[in-house]
Amino acid sequence: MTAHEIDPDEVLLGVAHKLVRARVLYEGLFEEIEQVLTSPTEGRPTAKADGTFSSHYWPTAEPHPAMSLMLGEFAHNARSALDNLVTALVVRNGGAPRSHHKFPLTTHANEWACSVAAPWPADGPLAGVTGEDLDLIHDVQPLHADDPARDPLALVGRVNNADKHQMLHAAIAYTAPDADQRVLEVLPATTRVEIVWTPPRSTLLTPGDEATRYRFLGPVPDEWLVKLNWPLAVVFRDHKGRDLNFCELSRMYQAAALAARPWIDPEYQT
Repeated sequence: MTAHEIDPDEVLLGVAHKLVRARVLYEGLFEEIEQVLTSPTEGRPTAKADGTFSSHYWPTAEPHPAMSLMLGEFAHNARSALDNLVTALVVRNGGAPRSHHKFPLTTHANEWACSVAAPWPADGPLAGVTGEDLDLIHDVQPLHADDPARDPLALVGRVNNADKHQMLHAAIAYTAPDADQRVLEVLPATTRVEIVWTPPRSTLLTPGDEATRYRFLGPVPDEWLVKLNWPLAVVFRDHKGRDLNFCELSRMYQAAALAARPWIDPEYQT
């Protein structure tokens, strides 16, 4: 029986398609998250015994499981694009892909040295690729980052493994880690309000939680309207309790695309 011949150019085209799909998924996920971040909450403030008023988190849009599915599909396409890339490199150099071939994502120099560089060129995840390809892949490894575990490519691998082998990530609304609440508008306009308490930054929010406490600086009007900004974020939590902030998705995509660029971008120059 004649073995099927793999065309490395077709594989590289597939790599480009997977990266495009990854981008479509994360951009779609951003749109879903934007609904959560910008949708107003419902419910009237409640008066407290000390004269302050509490507003509670009753969202009109919440994180939902489809977001977790999109995250997993995004990570799969980004991660498998890199693994497929290795297949193309092996075949282009005259070899045949094997089960041990993959794009390594190493976070320690000794891991690269022992598991990738030492067995190359005869064995290991990059067996059969050229020395030039080996060096280019080494240059983008997470091990070069100040915090290798938080490197975008390391996050691609982590999210993909957790989604593939354990469970969907939980999509959770948090108070934003880098912004504070403030008063946007008060009616009547002559009335002044100050915020006296908010949840700490990066606090998990569930419907019904107190989200703001404020007081009037002067008499409380018979009728009033207080508009507040509630800076929120969406994080994805895996089975080990590790959180991924939604803002990291674009960096993850860019890192995967840049890692593959030398082989799929005809205008790439070293």
